[in-house]
Amino acid sequence: MWRSMSFEQQIELSLIGPFGIGFAALWGALWGSFFNVVICRVPAGESLVKPPSHCRVCGEAVRWYDNIPILSYLLLRGRCRHCGAGYSIRYMLVELLVAALAVVMHQVFVVHGAGEIGLRAGQLVITSLFSGLLVAISLIDYDTRLIPNVITYPAIPICALLSVFMQLPHLWDGPVGAVGGYALIWLIAEGYYRLRKREGMGLGDAKLMAMIGGLLGWQVLYPVLLLSSLQGVMIAIPLLLLRPRGEGDARERGDDREGDDREGDDREGDDREGDDREGDDREGDD
Repeated sequence: MWRSMSFEQQIELSLIGPFGIGFAALWGALWGSFFNVVICRVPAGESLVKPPSHCRVCGEAVRWYDNIPILSYLLLRGRCRHCGAGYSIRYMLVELLVAALAVVMHQVFVVHGAGEIGLRAGQLVITSLFSGLLVAISLIDYDTRLIPNVITYPAIPICALLSVFMQLPHLWDGPVGAVGGYALIWLIAEGYYRLRKREGMGLGDAKLMAMIGGLLGWQVLYPVLLLSSLQGVMIAIPLLLLRPRGEGDARERGDDREGDDREGDDREGDDREGDDREGDDREGDD
C-alpha cells in the first residue's frame, strides 16, 4: 500500500500521523526556547544573539546539552550545572506551552485543513510561530506593562504579507485587517479617554490587534475583541474582589488628578501612549 502511493501522498500520510505530531511538538519546543530569550532580553534592550545563553548568576555559558528544551530543565532540576543557581520554572512552562500550541496548530491546519499538504504545512509553520510570539508578547507585557515596538513594528507588515498563505477570501483581507485592527483599538482608547479623561488602553494593544488582523484577516477582529474582553473581565473580577479595601479609591483619585493635568495635544507626551512611549525609549538603540 505504501509503495503504491505517490510521494505527495506519503508525505501527507506521514505529517498527519504520529510523526507529524512529534515534529510539531519538537518544532514548538525549540521555538519556545528561543522565545524565552526574547522574553528575557528584549525588555532589557539586549541582543538576541550575543552573548550566548548563560547563567545570570555565575555568567557561565550554557552548553548545548544543557539547553535542550524541557528535557534539560528536568534533568538539571531547574538549576545551573556550574553554580547551582535556580532557574525559574517559567522557562520550561513557556517551552511546553509553545509546543502544545504547535500541536494544536498541527491538528487545525495539517490534519483538518484544506488545500495541498505543502500549503497546510506552511500554515502550521506560520501559525505556530505566531502563537509563540503572542506568548512572548504576553509575558513581556505582564513583566513590564510594555508591548515592545521592536517586535510589533516589523511583525505587522510581515503578518500582512504572510496572510496570502492563510487562504483568506481575498488578498486584501490581511492588509485591511492590519489597518482595521489598529483603528478599532485606537477608537476604543480615544473614546474612553474623552469620556473618562484618563487612559484605559495603551496603543501597544492596537499594534497587537494589527498583527492579528494582518495575519488572519479583518473577519477575526470582532471575535478576538469579544473573547479578549471576556477574558479580561474574568481576570479582573477576582483581582477586584481580592484587592484590599481603600486601594481602589486612592487609585481613582490619582487617576482623576492625572486626567486633570492632561489637556489638548500635551497629553500625547504623558501616559496616553504608555506602551509606545516607553517602548520607543528602550528600543532606540535597536
